[in-house]
Amino acid sequence: MLTIIADDLTGACDTGALFAGEAAVPVGVWPQVPRGGAVRVVDTETRTLDRRRAGERVAAAAEAAPARRYFKKIDSTLRGHVAVEVDAALRATGAPGALLTPAFPAQGRVVLDRILLVDGRPVAATPLGRDPEGARRPSSSVVERLRHDLDRPLAWIPIEQVRAGAAALAARLGRLSGTVAVADAETDDDLQRLVDAALALEPAPLLIGAAGLAHALAARLGLLAKRPSLPAGARWLVVAGSRHPATRAQVAAARAAGMRVLASTEVDAPDRARVAARLAAEARRLLDAEGFDLLVVTGGQTAVALYRALDGERLDLVGAPAPGLALGYVRTPHRPALAFVTKAGGFGAPDLLVSLWREAAA
Repeated sequence: MLTIIADDLTGACDTGALFAGEAAVPVGVWPQVPRGGAVRVVDTETRTLDRRRAGERVAAAAEAAPARRYFKKIDSTLRGHVAVEVDAALRATGAPGALLTPAFPAQGRVVLDRILLVDGRPVAATPLGRDPEGARRPSSSVVERLRHDLDRPLAWIPIEQVRAGAAALAARLGRLSGTVAVADAETDDDLQRLVDAALALEPAPLLIGAAGLAHALAARLGLLAKRPSLPAGARWLVVAGSRHPATRAQVAAARAAGMRVLASTEVDAPDRARVAARLAAEARRLLDAEGFDLLVVTGGQTAVALYRALDGERLDLVGAPAPGLALGYVRTPHRPALAFVTKAGGFGAPDLLVSLWREAAA
């Protein structure tokens, strides 16, 4: 029914977990492509590739995982090769156009007057806007971020039109067929309006967004997962590769509470892949030596490095314990299925991990 194409593993997980309402959703890390199931997720691992290779891999993923519908997962702060991957996905799927918004209101990401705001600040003025994986031309305008690298007509749907009513919005979106329509969105209701309007069209435009838009799509398709229960037990291992201030605060709180934590001490490390690989190797040694009830991984590069260090064959997602998080099980040939939670680096309150840990241990 649906193939989700994401550019990193935490994004693949936080989006795919929303669709686990009927059965576990399988995730494959490229070149693995999961088979079977109403919903499947392919992590192309393209965020750190060059533009040409990123586009080629996204197109190959769409062709390798044919479906009635596709969802192109992008970063909620527009890191990575968003324009290139949008173009590749449109070409590979044959969609007549696209509806795009990175808004994720549950995590403070909204789009108003084409400007992407993070907790009320234009994204270019935040640490995420200065991330090495960010745009070559930093801008807080979603349209401007796409314009330079996307050889397709762009359109904009302002918030007033998003809220003008179902019929008017669907008609507006229909008139924009053939374009990449960038939509304002401030609330979850706005995102639901956009999804409903898109699915009222035949053929529907390609939906492109973050976990906010994916949540609305899962609800509309009747596949939205309930909040899952975390595995019982207090033995958690936290592996934190992200150096975002949100993750640093969560790591400090976790250590103060007595949780087991492996975290990078390198701020602005030039070789993130090397840091992630070192953390993954240390985590595997601990997992081999001790038993843990749950593995928590923050940061996309760290998540995929650990998946590979464990010789992962696939991830089975069962739900989202909190917005932006994913709970699932990593399947490997050498050990029983290991429960894990993934979290992108820039999300969550300082006490997020501690609160979840105490909930599971109660």
